[in-house]
Amino acid sequence: MKTIRWRVEAISAPAALRPCGTCGAEARFESTGRFRVNSQKKRLDVWLIYRCATCGSVWNCAVISCGRPGGIGRERLERFMANDADLALACALDTGLLKSNGARRGRINFVVEGDVPDDGEDCCVQIEAEGLAGIRLAEVLRAKLGLARRRLADLAKEGLVTSADGMDLLAVKLRPHQVVVVRARRG
Repeated sequence: MKTIRWRVEAISAPAALRPCGTCGAEARFESTGRFRVNSQKKRLDVWLIYRCATCGSVWNCAVISCGRPGGIGRERLERFMANDADLALACALDTGLLKSNGARRGRINFVVEGDVPDDGEDCCVQIEAEGLAGIRLAEVLRAKLGLARRRLADLAKEGLVTSADGMDLLAVKLRPHQVVVVRARRG
């Protein structure tokens, strides 16, 4: 059986969904990709800055509150101060961070890199997706294989696309390391 590797990566930071004080309702806050770092005495605060997509008001999402500079690490502190794009994206994807700040993560726009299985042979697809918890496995399969939801459901029912661990691939959320088996049609 042929093995193919896919890597799922976010294209951009997802919106944070939370109440907006200016709009008076739940709104989409877009990440600016910039951090605000404040040091007072021996404590450090770091926020990821968001803007309301409707009114433009600013919301600071607390990344570190009252931390010790030595506990953060010099390299990471420098990345915060330099507005490192990869670190900003990682913070924007962190559902726990958003939840602790009273927000929830919006839809993730992603791309799946790797080869598409050939029609004539069985394939084992190893999927790597660090930091993208919450995306459904079926959504990734549909995007990469170019299938409609109904067609993927039919292939799963026929046993031609299955999760290697036996989970229902139409319902399960994507894990950091996942394996899917795509079988060729016989006859």
